[in-house]
Amino acid sequence: LGEWDSVTTDYQHKGRGQRNNNWFSEKGSNILFSFLLTPDLKVKNQFSLHVIISNAIIKTLKKINLDGKIKWPNDIYVKDKKIGGILIESFISGKKVQNSIIGIGINLNQKTFKGLNATSVFIEKKKVIKKSTFMKILKESLETEYINSIMNINQAIKQYKKLLYGLNKIKKFKSFSEIFYAKITDVSQNGDIILNIDNKQKSFSYGSI
Repeated sequence: LGEWDSVTTDYQHKGRGQRNNNWFSEKGSNILFSFLLTPDLKVKNQFSLHVIISNAIIKTLKKINLDGKIKWPNDIYVKDKKIGGILIESFISGKKVQNSIIGIGINLNQKTFKGLNATSVFIEKKKVIKKSTFMKILKESLETEYINSIMNINQAIKQYKKLLYGLNKIKKFKSFSEIFYAKITDVSQNGDIILNIDNKQKSFSYGSI
């Protein structure tokens, strides 16, 4: 595979998400695809990929008049419900990211989500959107955002932070067996989420909460 080459599927019943969570998708209803990037990033900057991909998905939704938010670390929300997810697997050599496989799932035309806090473009828009139409917009957004953000990643990170779901709001969190309430205040350069707990700033990495 070369850069931007992609693989799509109509059905996924054992999809893997963040921390090996399952991702279930109704057959033929949703966007499920993976593509290859060779970003030439230092390992310490690999969070930039999450920023770029997340921003691109939000911009795609904006183009069809949906306001999305980024639920740290890898979910996309619309109106307090999950509409999509991202999984990035990077292959590292030395201190560089050699290539990355970007997996994206978007709930497009699924009508019901039994027992799940989820929504779809169909539910929000009250109409079916052709997969080919949505994919065209998404791929254009991804390529544009990737090119622009690689040249100005600091601006992209600022946009990402503004789009954080629950930013500056008190939310419930669970770290191992401990449940606590905290305010999301920021995300660090390496992708840790920064919470205000009892007026103290504390950072948490992927998988720790």
